[in-house]
Amino acid sequence: MMLITTSHRPTRRTRSFGHDLERVFPGSLYLTRGKKTLQDLLMEAYDRNYERLLIINVWKGNPLKMTFIRVDPEDWGYLGYLYLHGIKLQREIGFRNLRPIREEMPFVVTTAKRVGVDHMAFARAFAELTGGKFVPRGKGSIETIAGKNNTDVVGVVENYPRGMAVNFYRLDVTRERAVGPLVLVKIWIMEDGRRWDYKEALPRRSGRSKA
Repeated sequence: MMLITTSHRPTRRTRSFGHDLERVFPGSLYLTRGKKTLQDLLMEAYDRNYERLLIINVWKGNPLKMTFIRVDPEDWGYLGYLYLHGIKLQREIGFRNLRPIREEMPFVVTTAKRVGVDHMAFARAFAELTGGKFVPRGKGSIETIAGKNNTDVVGVVENYPRGMAVNFYRLDVTRERAVGPLVLVKIWIMEDGRRWDYKEALPRRSGRSKA
C-alpha cells in the first residue's frame, strides 16, 4: 500500500508512530530513513511496488506533519498533508506488538455516526491520500462495513474538540474497540486546493454589545 518513513533524525516516539501505521495500513512497510534523500525514498518505494510514500515530520520530539506523495518515476507528486495536534500510540491505548497485515486486503475509511460535512470531506480526502476506499457510514456498524468490503482494518474519522481525529480498528485483533494509533488532525490540505483548518471552522463570535 505505502512505504512509511520519517524526516531525518526522528525521535523514538516518531519511529513508534511509523511502526503503528505499518500495522494498520495493509501491505505497508516502515523503513528507517537514515541518510536517504527524497529521491532515494521514491526509488525504493517504486522498486517495492508501492504507490504511496508517507513521510512523518517531527517538531519538538513529536510527529507534526504527515506528507503523502504519489510514487511514479515519471510523474511523482505531492498529494496532501495532515498537520497534527498530537497522537496516541497503540501501546498507550493498550495494544502492543500487533503484527503488520501482510495479507492483501483493502483499507476502508468511514466516519463515526453523527458527524458533520467536514468530517465526511476529510474521510474522502484521507482515503485518497492513503489509497484506501471511502465507505459512507450510514447506519452500519464497523464490523458490517468491514465484512462487506472483505477487510480487517477500518480507519474511522471521529469528532475531536480541536479538530478531528482518525482512529483505527483491527477486527482480527478485537471487535470491541479501536487499536489506534489515534491521530489528532488540526489542518488537512490537498494539492488540488481542498483544505480544512479547525480554527477557520470555529464559529465566529459576535462583537460585544455596547452598554
